[in-house]
Amino acid sequence: MARRSVTEEMEYPLLEQREGQEAAEPERPVRRVRASKKERDGQAPEKRTRGNLFYWILPFAALAAAFVLTLGFHQAESFLLKDARFHFQGPEEYGQDPPGLHITGMERASKAEILRVFEQDYGRSLYLFPVAERRRNLLAVSWVKDATVSRRWPNRVDVNLVERKPAAFAQINTPEGAPRFQLIDADGVLLPLPKGEKFNNFAVLTGLSGRETEAFRKTRVQQAMGMLRELGSLAAAVSEVDVRDPGNLQATMQVKGDVVMVRLGSRNYRTRAQNFVTNYPEIHKARPKATMFDLRIDDRITAVEGEVSGE
Repeated sequence: MARRSVTEEMEYPLLEQREGQEAAEPERPVRRVRASKKERDGQAPEKRTRGNLFYWILPFAALAAAFVLTLGFHQAESFLLKDARFHFQGPEEYGQDPPGLHITGMERASKAEILRVFEQDYGRSLYLFPVAERRRNLLAVSWVKDATVSRRWPNRVDVNLVERKPAAFAQINTPEGAPRFQLIDADGVLLPLPKGEKFNNFAVLTGLSGRETEAFRKTRVQQAMGMLRELGSLAAAVSEVDVRDPGNLQATMQVKGDVVMVRLGSRNYRTRAQNFVTNYPEIHKARPKATMFDLRIDDRITAVEGEVSGE
């Protein structure tokens, strides 16, 4: 009994000391994380496993899909290239129209030049037909102002042309001496004379060399056309318009049976021309040999007679 009491006396002070130390230390807050129901049920590891498997399979699935699409594209392309049903057919005999080419809007343009544009495409797949390039080729053909080219599957090409409209004749001076005549449109583009067609009501524009830019000619053509529109009924008497100087248009016109040249300047064309036509009988009596008249000053007519000029 004595030994037991001694042992208890030795152990109890140590126990009390430990309890005192624990009491002295402050209590630390404990963060508790609430587990989800699936984690409590033991399902979380299975979800992570399936998620990782999905991310592994996705790249391989994408590669497989790309391979299938590429293979399908090449097979379809090979079919379009080799199958005869998609070949652009040329003429069966020389000089005949190709059955696969349908052209609208062609009046003055050369049919031979237009057909020559498509010669290299005969017998080839419509899949290889260069639409934009053929349109550019057509725009280089005389008389063609605009063109629309479209493929019509399985083997047809439709072409719609917009031709240029001539506005006047153009007398082109050449170094050889003899001038040549062409037609010219409102954009200043020179056009060849079509065979068998007459343009009786067109004036002749002079003062051009053919070496000018289209923009240069366009400005002068539009100014001459503006003058003729302003003249109205008097424009029928005008046969030539000298456009060499845009600030001083000169017109050759027939008045009372005489052919005269008048300088009209750059404005008030109708007023000046009408005043001249009205007073021409009296002017002709005073200056019977005069063939050139300056009308650039309103209400004044100056007759030029060789080196001598007068009113």
